[in-house]
Amino acid sequence: MRSMEGYDNLWMPFTSYQDFIDYPPLVIKNGEGIYLYDKDGNKYIDGIGSWWVSIFGHNNKYIKDAIKKQLDDLEHVHMAGCISTTTLELSRKLGAILPTGLDRIFYSDNGSTSVEVAMKIALQYHYIRSENRTKFVSLDGGYHGDTLGAASVGAIPVYHSVFQETFKKHLYTDAPYCYRCPVGKDASTCNAECMDSLETILKEQGDEIAACLFEPMVQGAVGMRVYPSKVLKRIFSLCRRYDVLTIADEVAMGLGRTGKLFACDHAEHVPDMMCLSKGLTAGFLPLSATIVKESIYKEFCSDYRSERTFQHGHTFTGNPVASAASVATLDLIAQYDIPRSLEKITGYFHKEMMKFSDLECVGDIRVLGTVGALEIVKDRKTKEKHAPEERFTFKVARKALNHGLIIRPLGNVLYFMLPYNITEEQIFTMLSGTRKSIKEVLDDSCNS
Repeated sequence: MRSMEGYDNLWMPFTSYQDFIDYPPLVIKNGEGIYLYDKDGNKYIDGIGSWWVSIFGHNNKYIKDAIKKQLDDLEHVHMAGCISTTTLELSRKLGAILPTGLDRIFYSDNGSTSVEVAMKIALQYHYIRSENRTKFVSLDGGYHGDTLGAASVGAIPVYHSVFQETFKKHLYTDAPYCYRCPVGKDASTCNAECMDSLETILKEQGDEIAACLFEPMVQGAVGMRVYPSKVLKRIFSLCRRYDVLTIADEVAMGLGRTGKLFACDHAEHVPDMMCLSKGLTAGFLPLSATIVKESIYKEFCSDYRSERTFQHGHTFTGNPVASAASVATLDLIAQYDIPRSLEKITGYFHKEMMKFSDLECVGDIRVLGTVGALEIVKDRKTKEKHAPEERFTFKVARKALNHGLIIRPLGNVLYFMLPYNITEEQIFTMLSGTRKSIKEVLDDSCNS
């Protein structure tokens, strides 16, 4: 193992012990725009937005200055009987851009907790109404966080299988996985038949279900599976028909990622609850929000003697410094007219991504807004996957470092999450580095 101060004390997330030994992490010293610089001064394009948060690149001066200004006034105040002026300002600015009908904002500190909050609100909402609805339904391939409650509604074996026996058993639909459609349909002509499974569940158990959770338009952690808006529209339609609450997990895809300000806008529907995080502070500080309709909030309105009070909170709920970062982020979203102003750059990104179709190992190309993914296959005709032990995409990511590019695969998928301030030239450089890395791994396979 490489020797350095503090290194032996680390436990890295999502990293096997042997990889930790064989491939020590890059030590990053600073960042600027789309670039990260390691301790030796080597420069890398951050192709994944540092786990999808860096929507305005690294070290953005406007956001940084807002944080510095806030530090001169107040670093923290408990949000129980108190609230900072900055958090109030954030509530006003965020409230002004939310879809009509989403009115009440509950702050927490990361995507997992925003989902936990939504689940607890749904359960207590039905309890208050004397309804025995304690189950959740979500989509196969979904990812909603790593805390136990959020993980209980996830359905990706690599993340969830070890813990399944400890979870309360919930319900899962078919995956909206167009490249490998679970019901054998073609996305261009289908009628969202993958959600027949949701209709069956709601028909049989709808009166037991507290809410339906879903990632609108893109299932992120399972490999950036982009699905058509007609699937999302059908989810909303079915939940409305069977009177089941909807929880849209926009932690990753909210605030402009998909070409709409909110991913649910693609379906022209408003969920009962929405979860936001990641881009909410552009990666500067942890903050999340669970936003609910006023009709849900009103069920919790009573005095201290009732069981209606939502007894939930976090130490850093509504933290003023994180709020300042978020206020600045929302300012930039408004100033740059996100997402409308991104149309030219996302059009170029889509065009350049489609050029990967000339590589036989690329089975599917998925692009939506600033999100892109390449599903790598062993055989394009049969869609056969590479065996896990081949580690094809992992090897591509390792090669990419030599081309000044940081990417991180999701299983057999290579993906990109563009910052909103990226240029066409930088996109070309990023995708050229990816192409070179793929070819190098293919050449190594042929020569071994």
